[in-house]
Amino acid sequence: MPYPLKNGKWKATRMINGKRKEKTCATKREALTWEAAQTEEVWDARQTCITCLEWCNAYLSYAQERFSKKTYEEKRFAFRNLIRFVEKDTPVEEIPMKKILDALRNRAKSRSGNAANKDRKNLAAAWHWGRKYLAFNEKNPFLAVDRFSHDEKGRYVPTPADFDKAMAAAGPEDRVFLLTALHTGARRGELFRLTWPDIDLANGTIRLGTRKTATGGMEYAAIPMTPELRQAMAEHRRKGPRSMTVFTTVEGDDFTSRQHYMARLCKRACVKPFGFHAIRHLSAVMMYHAGQPVSVIQAMLRHKNAGTTERYLKRLGLDPEKLRKAVEAVFSKPQIDHLSEVKK
Repeated sequence: MPYPLKNGKWKATRMINGKRKEKTCATKREALTWEAAQTEEVWDARQTCITCLEWCNAYLSYAQERFSKKTYEEKRFAFRNLIRFVEKDTPVEEIPMKKILDALRNRAKSRSGNAANKDRKNLAAAWHWGRKYLAFNEKNPFLAVDRFSHDEKGRYVPTPADFDKAMAAAGPEDRVFLLTALHTGARRGELFRLTWPDIDLANGTIRLGTRKTATGGMEYAAIPMTPELRQAMAEHRRKGPRSMTVFTTVEGDDFTSRQHYMARLCKRACVKPFGFHAIRHLSAVMMYHAGQPVSVIQAMLRHKNAGTTERYLKRLGLDPEKLRKAVEAVFSKPQIDHLSEVKK
């Protein structure tokens, strides 16, 4: 028989052949229904079914090996929130849609609609992985839940003048760091893991490595250095590196986050605060306003396809289609023919 809990819910119990199982239910009726449905045949059939907790642990082990630490933590938090609403021993094929909705609604209320949508995306990806490796149903229950509305935050991009003020307020080595970020469009992590063998002063290139790939493996790309960056990097090298890593702490240790550095620097420079990734945005904006085509901006940002770059530019309030038309207007054949006639 079920018994009431202090939180108002009911605990259903069932004992079969010396084995005991329990389930927390919202009502006594639900608990009685669950108890009545439990039979030896049902239990034997469920022994081959993976539980929600087993699915969670299996996928997170895979994600920890495959993705960056930030991505892994994002997926872990999504599962942690789901487990608050779904019993750990629930077979994955029997996760109630209402429980999924309740978990995502909780995230939307406690955080934001955007956070709920991220959980939805990560859990849907985990289900897709389960379909591939654990024979889950084809129908993905997480995609059946509608996306949550959210107010899109504007992405602040500093002006070149504010960036220059921040540069002036930084120390000598940090100025090289910031200049490298601007002139290569590098991500913060790419700069943190940059080593001296990645710097080719003779040919004027920097090799940047990222794990933002389909396989999660490290992928490298060589970015040309501007004359200004090349000179600054050569001077930084002549001062004598404390380690194989290009940018380190005063003690010579590798950076891991530099969480509050940019906030302090912007305050010292008396400019509106911006972060490391905003410098990557500034690189794209400056190239856009200089009239560079999407393909060139894509190569600098190291996006796999132009669609990603176009979405990136749109989020910054830029119109890649307008850029494309302007470039086509300048370099179209009639225009080139007209220029040829003028030269004659």
